[in-house]
Amino acid sequence: MVGSGETELDVSLAWDETLGAPGAVVVKNLSDFPVYLKLLSAPAGFGAGAVHFACNGWVYPVDKHPYRLFFTNDACVKEKTPSALLKYREDELSLLRGEGESADRAFQPWDRVYDYALYNDLGNPDLRKDLARPVMGGSQEYPYPRRLKTGRPAAKTDPRTETRAPLDEELYVPCDERVSYDKIPAPALPPLGEHFGSLADVYRIFGLDDLGRLPDAKAIINSNALFPVAPAVISVNPNNWRKDEEFARQMLAGANPVCIKRVTSFPLKSELDRRVYGDQDSKITKEHVEKNLGGMTVQQAVEEGRLYVVDHHDLVMPYLKRINELPGEEEKAEISQRKVYAARTLLFLNHDDSTLKPLAIELSSPHPENEQLGAVSAVYTPPDTEDIKAGTFSAWEVAKAHATANDTFENNFVGHWLNTHASMEPFVIAANRQMSVLHPIHRLLKPHFRKTLHINAVARQIVVGSGDLRKDGSIFRSVYEVTYFPSKYSVEMSSKAYKDWNFAEFALPNDLIKRGVARGDPKKPEELELLIKDYPYAVDGLEMWAAIKKWVTDYCAIYYADDGAVARDSELQAWWREVRNVGHGDLSDEPWWPAMDSRSDLIEACTTIIWLGSAYHAAISFGQYDYRGFVPNGPSLTTGPVPDAGKEVTESEFLGSISPVTEALGYLAISSFPVSLAASGEEVYLGQRPDTEQWTSEQSAAMALAEFQGRLKEVAENIDRRNANPELKNRTGTVEAPYTHLKPTAQPGPVVRGIPNSVTI
Repeated sequence: MVGSGETELDVSLAWDETLGAPGAVVVKNLSDFPVYLKLLSAPAGFGAGAVHFACNGWVYPVDKHPYRLFFTNDACVKEKTPSALLKYREDELSLLRGEGESADRAFQPWDRVYDYALYNDLGNPDLRKDLARPVMGGSQEYPYPRRLKTGRPAAKTDPRTETRAPLDEELYVPCDERVSYDKIPAPALPPLGEHFGSLADVYRIFGLDDLGRLPDAKAIINSNALFPVAPAVISVNPNNWRKDEEFARQMLAGANPVCIKRVTSFPLKSELDRRVYGDQDSKITKEHVEKNLGGMTVQQAVEEGRLYVVDHHDLVMPYLKRINELPGEEEKAEISQRKVYAARTLLFLNHDDSTLKPLAIELSSPHPENEQLGAVSAVYTPPDTEDIKAGTFSAWEVAKAHATANDTFENNFVGHWLNTHASMEPFVIAANRQMSVLHPIHRLLKPHFRKTLHINAVARQIVVGSGDLRKDGSIFRSVYEVTYFPSKYSVEMSSKAYKDWNFAEFALPNDLIKRGVARGDPKKPEELELLIKDYPYAVDGLEMWAAIKKWVTDYCAIYYADDGAVARDSELQAWWREVRNVGHGDLSDEPWWPAMDSRSDLIEACTTIIWLGSAYHAAISFGQYDYRGFVPNGPSLTTGPVPDAGKEVTESEFLGSISPVTEALGYLAISSFPVSLAASGEEVYLGQRPDTEQWTSEQSAAMALAEFQGRLKEVAENIDRRNANPELKNRTGTVEAPYTHLKPTAQPGPVVRGIPNSVTI
């Protein structure tokens, strides 16, 4: 089928049928411009029916590349490749590895080389000393995954650092990885005041009136607004985000539902080195919480599995002094002053309906005299009666905002950027270097690598990388450095989190068991017992995990008869070695890496990769706009202290202590991108193949995919049923925002849902 903007051409092919069916085709471009070739099909002939070449690649003029080689849609491991094709298969991989290329050459838009580099392009020491950033990766101090090599020259003042591309120049990605985001409108951000003065100011961004309602009661969006789609958290009940039950519910079904853990001992302990940081253990005591345990003791609550925690303390505390000292002399007027605490939030589970209620929030600062003297902590507990007053906010509500700012950072820099974007990139690079496009596992994983290298390059340039000179002479700082409270320490802090990165634990059953929210055999996800019965992310996620794993199992069974077939697959083994030893080389000695010598290892690894690139990414990405897009519910930075317990602040004072207008709009511009991308029609969803209907010649593989698509439809229907069940209170909450972040199928409308195949934003 010819799509919009595509052209179908008829060509003649001379072929000696005595040679059998062709296995590859050489294409030369004799024009002066590149051509994107999607599919070559010979509907009949060759004695074997139709032959399809699923190309999906750029063919540049012959002065750039002499030719492109495209294989048929037959999949096979190297050891089963027809002898006439073997050399072409090997030569193509050699080209993709850049063998024979100059080591210091800057790659060009027509190149197709996949290679590795450290994250050494996040700053610009040549422009200004304070714009230098540490090299991420290749050291014990700053371990990190590897990124795609661009070949750009080294900085003059620091040869370890790569020079940054100008803002109007795209970073190198192999030509077939390059995609267009032209259909996605970038919101124009008008000049506004330093802080929002009222909630009405925030509502107006979304075209709502002073009470948070659409002027037209029958409308779904206000197309005249700066951001036409209001975040889900205020779309129906614009004031219920302030309720404690909603604050707690979002830890199970909000923007970051992957951090909550069951408490196994009390008081809570820190794992920070006491020799460096002193006593960082929690100062939450039983006196703080037992008054809200319904007559239970803390020990009883722990033993019965009813105490839970969201703990960001150890991630934030080591950097807190430096963060709160920003801006220094060289930073003035470029970022806002911070006032940040390291947060722990303790919660209690109601067994009757699986709802959570917050018991205490601990906000800690480094000791003002010496960090080695430990933390200075304040513990806030909810008021005896929840009395939400228009125009005023309690100290408890301000404390919730500070705890949420911690969560917003970990959500985006650890859960989102590190665990999906940065961690997926080595799998993509290694797959293209070591597994031919003929390889069945390359075919399986390719849809889940779509756009990842390109969006990561864009991110390094404008989202996480800083230090470019604008045309007006001002300094460009990355969106995230301006928007999130750690500023220039953000990526550095994610490096500390990478030390604990564990590929095996990203398998959802393993993750739930590790966090203590489930028990049972991780190899039987359908039999896992959730300790929080109504945990939308976990319930929907386990169904999705099982569907993905069944698809991967069925597919792998077609090409691997036994464990020996996996162990003998030379390209597969080379891919896995390179992922472990190069792409994630800083963690290569960790014992948790699968050996990749059995079908079970292969199935688990591929399921985990697909899960990370699709469902996990959707769960921790799409919720950002839905919940944190309304900045009072999800600030990304804090600028003012928390008042003493029992005190109140005005609405204006509350808004003056969280993300200023510029930072809030920067966050909105980034977090709204998935909504715009989905609405643009550019997205490809789980179960879909972006590489044409002729992706495989193997009928059993096509049937397995069709069965997977059917299971995804069943998962979507089950999610709809659960969301409609009033007994499942965590599915929608009092804000009436149904949990749809793991709903696999896309649906039309102003707010498009669905799980994208890959990390595309």
